[in-house]
Amino acid sequence: MSIALRGVTKQFGQYAAVENIDLDVPTGALMALLGRSGSGKTTLLRIIGGLETPDQGQVLFDGQDATLWPIGDRKVGFVFQQYALFRHMTVFENVAFGLKVKRRGERPSAPAIRTKVQELLALVQLSWAHDRYPAQLSGGQRQRVALARAMAIDPKVLLLDEPFGALDSQVRHELRRWLRRLHDELHFTSIIVTHDQQEAIEVADTVVLLNQGKIEQVGIPDEIYDLPRSAFVHRFLGQVNELPVLLRDGRAYIGPIDISAAAEVQTGSARNIALIRPHEIEVGQASAGWPATVLAVRVIGPIVRLDLCADDRPIHEPLEAEISRERFEAERFTIGQRVGMRFRRWQVYPAAA
Repeated sequence: MSIALRGVTKQFGQYAAVENIDLDVPTGALMALLGRSGSGKTTLLRIIGGLETPDQGQVLFDGQDATLWPIGDRKVGFVFQQYALFRHMTVFENVAFGLKVKRRGERPSAPAIRTKVQELLALVQLSWAHDRYPAQLSGGQRQRVALARAMAIDPKVLLLDEPFGALDSQVRHELRRWLRRLHDELHFTSIIVTHDQQEAIEVADTVVLLNQGKIEQVGIPDEIYDLPRSAFVHRFLGQVNELPVLLRDGRAYIGPIDISAAAEVQTGSARNIALIRPHEIEVGQASAGWPATVLAVRVIGPIVRLDLCADDRPIHEPLEAEISRERFEAERFTIGQRVGMRFRRWQVYPAAA
């Protein structure tokens, strides 16, 4: 099922949760709504699912106006952060619940329900747990039960609201990969709400970055990471170093590095900033590039992060560079060492951005 939002606005009192949102979700897509708390992503999900009604605008399912459709007519499955499983029911009974409460004319027979639940438990790799209770399962297993229950009613759209937020890092990583494989196998239309940049980039076909109720940027993960359209997007999607762009004699500089040929800088403005990701800083011999001093060295698995204090820059505002473990093993940078910096890439924005 395809989903389209046209001019969707929702206010709570004087607060605009979402404002004039236009968005298209193609059939079979897995889209991530990404943003900080209060950005409007959960409100948007609830509007799509029928848990909230927009003050203005339309929600279209396969081109039909579904704005006022009741939840039961939307063929939507929900998966929430807190699982919402019935504690007094077994795993089998939890997954079967949505089928058993259907209207008499739509309710499958008991054998059909049993077959359907068994198939779903096999799909989420929990056949062995059919007679267990939620309290006997881990957080990751409970979330897979919640997903199986959502899928039991054969939804055309699956809506996931921070589904992995209550889990530890390793379990989140495993479930992200599992969800992506499951989606590729079943091809249902899915929308996942998250504040985790890595989760959105790893899982989704398309990322929608929201800020204060409005869409900042929509794109495939590589595009939105490599070609941010605003300083907000650039900062939100990973660590950045922020440096002033200095204008002298019609030329633009980051420190002593002339970026005039590559930077789109309004020379009439005295205030621009350059944002540079840590892995976009090359570190080498002090004679090559912008001289700096190593303030800290942190080995983090396959990468090494260096805090660098560049010449002519306050010591309390270090730059962060990121290099491979192999490069570090070869160079062995140490605290207090003089090095030289070069920038592989940067992006310039107005300072007020």
